[in-house]
Amino acid sequence: MIILLLILYDPTTLVYPPFSHTLGYHKGTLSHLRLATGKAIKFEGVGGISAAKIDFLDDPKTLGDDDELTIFVTDFMRNSIFYNIGLRSLGMYKSPVIGDSSLWMPSDCEITPEGVLWVVDRMRNRVAKFLFDGENLRFLEDFGHFGILQGYFDDPRQISVTNEEIYVTDYGNNRVQIFNHHGEFLKEVKGFDHPTGLAAVSSRDPWLRYPESFFVVIDYQKSRITKLSPDGKILSRLDKNVLNYPEVKFESAAVDYYGLIWVTDSYNNCLHLFDRDLDYIAKYGRMGTGDKEFLYPTGITIWRRYGQVFVVDSKSIQYFWMGVDAWIRGVEPGIFKPEEGVTISYYLTQPARVIVKIYNSKEELVRKFNIGVIKDLGHNYFLWDTLDKEGKPVGEGKYKIELVFEPTYSSKGKFEKRIFTEVQCRQ
Repeated sequence: MIILLLILYDPTTLVYPPFSHTLGYHKGTLSHLRLATGKAIKFEGVGGISAAKIDFLDDPKTLGDDDELTIFVTDFMRNSIFYNIGLRSLGMYKSPVIGDSSLWMPSDCEITPEGVLWVVDRMRNRVAKFLFDGENLRFLEDFGHFGILQGYFDDPRQISVTNEEIYVTDYGNNRVQIFNHHGEFLKEVKGFDHPTGLAAVSSRDPWLRYPESFFVVIDYQKSRITKLSPDGKILSRLDKNVLNYPEVKFESAAVDYYGLIWVTDSYNNCLHLFDRDLDYIAKYGRMGTGDKEFLYPTGITIWRRYGQVFVVDSKSIQYFWMGVDAWIRGVEPGIFKPEEGVTISYYLTQPARVIVKIYNSKEELVRKFNIGVIKDLGHNYFLWDTLDKEGKPVGEGKYKIELVFEPTYSSKGKFEKRIFTEVQCRQ
């Protein structure tokens, strides 16, 4: 039974990129980093992660490199920042002991396409600005000091950067502060209980399907998620009592192309997926060190253009593409009479292009439906009028109903989710 369960475990809300894209390296472990750097790197202090396509590294003559991202991770235990240099090597910024460019427990970071890296320097109560030149990081300037006044911090935790603004969770002052890209204070949003995780998006983002500016905050001992407008109006809120978990520990949040909200949970060793209203959609992952498993996941980042997802936990960094998952919830009636309709109920985790195929007992195609793109997540229904492709009622016998789901981006053309059910016609 244990072997059977291992074989059946294959969630597809996220999928690994094909071999041709990664050469099989979709998971960076301790041994991989040791080979790349020659140092015994550990993941215990790695938390913040951010990825982007750097403009000056893009070859405008081809689209072939558009999905080659630069990923940055912060290591607060070693006061370091790690990043990849193209597809060939790994770079490291090791903080000096003193000076403006020194870091003391960097807890999070955000890279922009212009190559600007914003780093939360937690113990120095500031945000440090670096410039990436393709090989190295160079310190430019910073903003923030310890205090309770506007523009000051008391234990800043995470950062999120939009086209116009910089959002920072100010843990000790129970607020989120918002700055412009020059580090000048714009406004603060109060009313949080020790906020930690953060994700912000702008309606001007070209890779956001539904133009909406909002930010998401994790607070209340990492058990509550709140979605707010830029002026601080609460749009929706969720706490652990809504979920079927006795305990949660939300760590970080990210927003995908459709505005869906992804949150890491280090207590339950998984990701949680919510819709734009913070209604629960699905859980992804389980405890472990194998494929599609996590051990205390903390950071998550999503490159929305292609739906590329990176998740860091205590043992590895995993690289995913957006997929789609679905399962049959029920069929009514399971045994039908000629010309009697059949309703198939299914659950869908992400927008997908849907095709329904119906076969008879000889595996001959009886009917095909090109449904198009379904964007309504969660419970969905499909009604078959029990007619064949010629518009005639089907005869007695068993019929297999196949539902095919193709992702709308990222893994489109590389992956399909297929689910099946059976019905029977009797006179």
